[in-house]
Formats: sequence, C-alpha cells, structure tokens
Amino acid sequence: MQETPLFFSIHLNFPLSNEFEEYRSFFLILNGFKIFLILILITFFRGKVAPCQTFQAAGDSVSFKTEEIKVISNRILSEDFRTFSKIRFIGEEQIRNMNGDRLSDILSYSGGVFVKSYGGNSSLSTVSISGSGSEHTLILLDGFKLNSTQNNQVDLSTISKDNIENIEIMNSGSGSAYGSQAMSGVINIVTKKNSTDKLGLVINGQSGSYGFRKYFAGISKNISGFESYFNYSAESSDNSYEYRYFNGKFNELKHRINSSYDLSNYSLNLAYRRIRNSILNIYSNYSVNNRNLPGPETGSAPSDSRQADKNLNSIVSLHTDLSSKLSLNTRFNYQNNLSEYSDDLLTDSYYKNITYAVSAGADHNSENIRLSGGYEFIYSSLKSNEITDDALRIQNSLYLVTEIDLNKMFKVFPSVRIDNFSDIGKTIVTGKFGMNIRPLPDEEMYLKFGAGNNYSSPTFNELYWKDLGNINLNPERSFNIDAGIVYKFDLITENKIELTYNHIDYKDKIIWQPGSGGLWSPVNTSSSVSNVFLADLYVRRTFSGIFSADFNLNYTYTNALNRNSGNPDFLDKQLIYIPADMIRSSITLNYGNSGVSFYYNFTGKRYTDQYNSGYLPAYDIFNGNVFYSPLIIGLKSTFKIELNNITNKNYQIVSGYPMPLRNFKISVNLEY
Repeated sequence: MQETPLFFSIHLNFPLSNEFEEYRSFFLILNGFKIFLILILITFFRGKVAPCQTFQAAGDSVSFKTEEIKVISNRILSEDFRTFSKIRFIGEEQIRNMNGDRLSDILSYSGGVFVKSYGGNSSLSTVSISGSGSEHTLILLDGFKLNSTQNNQVDLSTISKDNIENIEIMNSGSGSAYGSQAMSGVINIVTKKNSTDKLGLVINGQSGSYGFRKYFAGISKNISGFESYFNYSAESSDNSYEYRYFNGKFNELKHRINSSYDLSNYSLNLAYRRIRNSILNIYSNYSVNNRNLPGPETGSAPSDSRQADKNLNSIVSLHTDLSSKLSLNTRFNYQNNLSEYSDDLLTDSYYKNITYAVSAGADHNSENIRLSGGYEFIYSSLKSNEITDDALRIQNSLYLVTEIDLNKMFKVFPSVRIDNFSDIGKTIVTGKFGMNIRPLPDEEMYLKFGAGNNYSSPTFNELYWKDLGNINLNPERSFNIDAGIVYKFDLITENKIELTYNHIDYKDKIIWQPGSGGLWSPVNTSSSVSNVFLADLYVRRTFSGIFSADFNLNYTYTNALNRNSGNPDFLDKQLIYIPADMIRSSITLNYGNSGVSFYYNFTGKRYTDQYNSGYLPAYDIFNGNVFYSPLIIGLKSTFKIELNNITNKNYQIVSGYPMPLRNFKISVNLEY
C-alpha cells in the first residue's frame, strides 16, 4: 500500500478565528432541535409517558471472559460466535486495566491491528488492519464515521479512552454495511452511558515521566428523566522523553524537544427513556489539543512546528420499538473539526472540515430472520488555503443487511449497499454474502465465511490539492474473502481458539507519482494483494472465587504485496510499513481487590521503501501495571502504577521518529 505522503496526511489545518461563534450558534441550534424533538414525541404519543423497554446494547466483558458477547458491528445485534467474520470485543473493564490513555494505546494491544505511531504521547497515530493503509480502515463512533473526508484517516492519539465503554474490531471488509473506507476492517467505538438514577462521581489524577499530568472528573445523575453523564479531563506533558540516536559512531542518549502538548476534553451523554417504547440519546464531545511537532530525528535541531486542533462531535438518536419485532432508528451527527499548522518557516496552513450526517432506518427481528435497512445522507465540506476551491461532497446511500437462520446449524448474511457521490459523479454498489455453520450441535464450534466487494472514495486532498490534485480519480476497489473457525471449550480452564484467514485483492489504488516538471499527483495505477492469517487463544481460570487468571495470545501473519504500481521493480514486494509478523500477548492476575497485568508486543521488520531494500528492525515491548482497589470511607478507590517499555528498548515504528525509553505513570481513582 502506497500511503499518502506525510505532509498531506497530518496537516488538518484551518483558521481558528470566530470558531467560538460557530460553536455557540451550533449549540443554540442543537438545543432547539432537542426541545422540538421532545415536544413532537410527547405530542405524538399523546402524553402516554412511561418507562420504555430497555434496548439491549452490546454486552460487557470483564478482562478476557469468553462468554458469547452481543456485537453490533454488522448493524445487527448478534453473538460474536455466530457472525460471519472475526469480531474482537474489548470491554470497559479491560480498557480500564490497560496502560495508556488514548485509543491508540488500546488498539496497540489488539491482535491483527498495527498502530503506526510517529513518536510518544499525542503524536500522530494511525491504524492498519489486514495489510492495508490507515485510509482503508473505517473508524466509527457509536456507528458514525470518524474518518476525515480530507484524507480518509483518523488520528487515534486525539481520542481519549475516558469516554469509551467498549470497542468492536471487525477484521474484515464491510463496505456493504458502512460504505467507503471499510475495505480492510471496521473499528466501532461505543461511548459510556448512564443507566442508573443514583448520583455517581469519579475523580482521577495521574502523574508520570517527562512532566506528564492528567486530571479527570465525571458525574452521572438522572435529571428530570434524563440519564446524564458528563466528564472533563485535562492532560499535559513536556513529552521530553529519552531515546537513543546513532550519530555515526555510537548510540547517543538524547531527549525529545519541541514535543510538548496540552489536551482538554469535554463529554456529555444523555438518555431519555420516559417516552413509551422509545429512547432518545444525545451525545456531544468537544476537545482541544495543542501540540508541538518536532518532526523526524536527523541529528540536527528539530523543527518548532505547532498544531492546534479543536474538534466538536455531536450525535442525536431516537430508537423506537413499534412492536416486539419492528423498531425505527433516526440519527443525526454533526462534526466540526478545526486545525491550524505552522512551522514559522514555509508552512502556515489551515483546514476546516464540517460534516452533517442523517440516517433513518428500520430493524426487523423475528425468530429466524433479522433485517436492518435504511437511508443515509452525508454532507461534507472542506475549506483550506491548501486546496484549489472549497470542497463539497453530498453522499446519498441505501443499505440492507440481513441475518437469516436457515436452521439451528446454518446462518447466512446477505447484504447490499448503494452509494452516490456528488463531487465525483459516481454510483457504487457493494455486496457481501456471509455464512456461519455449527457442524456439531453439542459443541461450541463455528465455521465462518464471507465474500464481497468494497471501495474507498477519493479524498479531498487527492482531488483538490493546489496544483497537484486530480479531479478525474476513481474510487479504489477491493474484493475480500475471509474464512475462519472458532471453538469454545472447557478443559481445566475456559478456552477459546479462533483461526482466521483474509484475502484482499485491491484494484485502482491511488498513489502519488511524479509527473511533468517534477510535480507529484495522485493516479489510479496501483494494485496489491494481501493474505492475512490470524490465530487467537483466550484462556480464563477462576480459583476459589477470589483469584482469577486471564491469558490472551494472538499471532498475525501478513503477506501484502505490490502487484502493479507503474514500476516493475516494485512487483511482488511487501508494502511499506506493513509488518509480516506480529504477536500480541497479555496475562492478567486478579486476587481479591488487587491485580497485576503484563503485555507483550512483538512487531516484525517494516520495509521503508518500495524496493524492500531498507527496513526498520523488529522490536518487542513489555508493558505492565499493578493495581489495588480498597474501599475507603465508602468510596471505591484504585491505586495503579503503570510501567511502559520495561526492558528499555530503543526502537522506532516509523523511520526517523524515536519512541520513548522506559517510562512510568501513577494514578489514583476515586468513585462514589
């Protein structure tokens, strides 16, 4: 996979003037919309206000428990064993126990996922699944797309784990359910929600290496029928971490300078259940991230570049059960992403990405068939001093996803989707067919199979970049086949083994090539083939009710080869920055109200050029933590010590961007 050059992918920039006026106007509109919607609903139901039936959401998981878990990544609520593709579920307790504070930290421990980090905390981090680039992995928040239309990517370092309840990772293309970018996999983030009338308070403080400090406060309460959850966090660090740099004679111990950051995050989640058979959910998140970007390490003084990001994401959704079998879902999403990048030398660029999304759908659930279908409208715009004109895209989509129980042993999953894009004038049809077979009725063994086509639409950068964009680009396309087997059994311990194979054939991939005058421009001339094998083992054992042990092991082999990129010297070469081998392993031991966790991450060598002549060596990282959770004056408290890079490994994930040596973090958490 030939990724977009870095300077096209990390500068999400635009002027910051008058942004507060824009936010104030939006909040007034949103508040008016909320009040209007509530009044309409109360009028429609003629005042018959009563508690509704609870909608079953994705289930929880403690550590690596192997019970069947409800997942929704395929738009239909189903057990992870009975889906047609591999879906990994990361529960709230497991997220809380992990080291780190960002989405990138969580995903770096997940099998089949490669997180490409450009340095320490708050540095650009992107994700790759199934031997693809980050622009081919779809990131969802409560079902809404986070991938920027500007570059089809998401910076994982800007997403805090504080408001994440659970995460679903689908290691398979799912364009027929979600459309563009879902070529290699889907990651769905489910936000925390309050489901109790009691007052809840959470206070957390953290301190660690290199001037790291973080404060978090959360409060939950039922207010006038609204189950409310609000949290605020502030995080900052000098981020002057230690690393070793080879100066031509020896490895010199250095500190990363011009790398500090300051992050604040506000989140609000409301649920209103007092309208018969309905749930109204309102979610809003606002984050401010100011950071210095030192650039690659070359032996000379680093750059003094700065980037400021202000992101607002709001979702309003209404779920109504018309009957025990039929429900309606109406959802609205608004995203306003503001950023400015400057290096005081040549670059002072800005970007302003705004997205509106509206979806209306229906779900039908009967004994043998489940259907999820609907319509989606997405409005995306980009204003920037780096593109030729203001970019605008209107997307209209229809989709239908089904799950059919032919008998107790055999399920099928046909799905289809139609997308139309205004700016490129294309209508794209995607489809997928999946199967799940239980060959032995008395054993928890399931065979999975799926096949379908997927696509990724051209980005605004590729279409409209000044003097370089190509308005004649076509969508990238792929054909995916995945198959696997999962087996759950009890033998001394609770065990789950899963083997998965993915084959992805990419066509019309967009790469940047030099043209006349030495200028680079994007063209649809590349293709590649990825063959991915994943092996997962989950083991759990509980002793005497107070001691438990959880073990997880994943091995991923990825063969991702260039097939056509305009240069025969690249033929059958491994794609750059795609490791062939990855191992993720963890063990958690709990005794009463205390515990210890260890995490192991092995990542094989990554080629840094398309000739496969240069590469970064393999690395293995050990992280761990220990915690103690006593009850103090009626408060549930947790004291935790995290240690990262225990063996003090000197390594790089991306060439020129050193990662921190050994570092630590101490946290205190109080809950009422």
